[in-house]
Amino acid sequence: MEAKFYGFGVEAVVGLVPNNISFFDDEVVNYPQDNASSEKLKKVMGYSQHRIESGGRTVSDYACHMLEVLRSEGVCELEQLDAVVVVTQTPDFFIPPTSCVIHGRLGLRREAYTIDINDGCAGYVKGLAESAMLLAATDAKLIALVAGDVLSGRVSRQDRNSYPLIGDAVTVTLIRKWATGGALNVTIETNGSGADALMIPAGGVREPSSEETRRLTADVDGNVRSREQLVMKGGDVFAFTQTVVPDFISRFLVRHNSDSSAFDRFYLHQANVFILDKIRKKLGVDEIKLPDRVIRQFGNSSSGTLPMLVATEPSAGEIRALLCGFGVGLEW
Repeated sequence: MEAKFYGFGVEAVVGLVPNNISFFDDEVVNYPQDNASSEKLKKVMGYSQHRIESGGRTVSDYACHMLEVLRSEGVCELEQLDAVVVVTQTPDFFIPPTSCVIHGRLGLRREAYTIDINDGCAGYVKGLAESAMLLAATDAKLIALVAGDVLSGRVSRQDRNSYPLIGDAVTVTLIRKWATGGALNVTIETNGSGADALMIPAGGVREPSSEETRRLTADVDGNVRSREQLVMKGGDVFAFTQTVVPDFISRFLVRHNSDSSAFDRFYLHQANVFILDKIRKKLGVDEIKLPDRVIRQFGNSSSGTLPMLVATEPSAGEIRALLCGFGVGLEW
């Protein structure tokens, strides 16, 4: 899918992470692998620390808190919200949608539209596109886009393949219809045949939760998990990120008669430091232009990593950025 949207602007991007910081050096005792190999992996992957939700808070808890703060600081009036778009893989409930939960908790007006998008690493871009389409096709003027996950509870602490990466974070982006707003070029592609590269196999309708699906087993690499916890096929994911993603970005630049010099930042999904460094070299850009601070400081929060990069941008002034999410689905 390709699209171009006009007439809107982003008014605010905020992110919220748990206070609880978990350090890789403290987690090593949980992994069946030897300490020497864990230390080597730490250096290669850039494992250091990540944020872990430890108080039972959910996506709606984080989102409602941020929206209340934005109201108290005069950034927006919640009664003006025309839509709540939620992008997450960790909803509060199977039923009802988390966007409806947020709507009710904040007491939004009846006319406000709500929608959940079950998506991951590329989900923020999809949420931006959905919001832009709503602004273009309806009478909506102000949208709250919520993106992020509280995924750590669905990852085994004995899974060195996944647990050190995952970081809990939720973000809110306020998007308003502006007559003089800028343009957003969006390209989204999918390869659903690779969907099992990142998945939680059981606990849903296809394979309901049972004593068997909750049983812990070790894989060939020694990682211990149940079928109700995240499984990542590291080799498949790495091959995908090193072949499809750089080519996708290059084609996008050519299609829009541009090159890497036209952008101040390449905000890429924060998969891990190793993958980002490999893509950085392929694109010929440095660490300032393609930052990795979110994965280093907070961890991989799926759809939350791109807005977290925007929210933590240290430079002042206008920045022209290319955003690229890639992963779960497989989507990019």
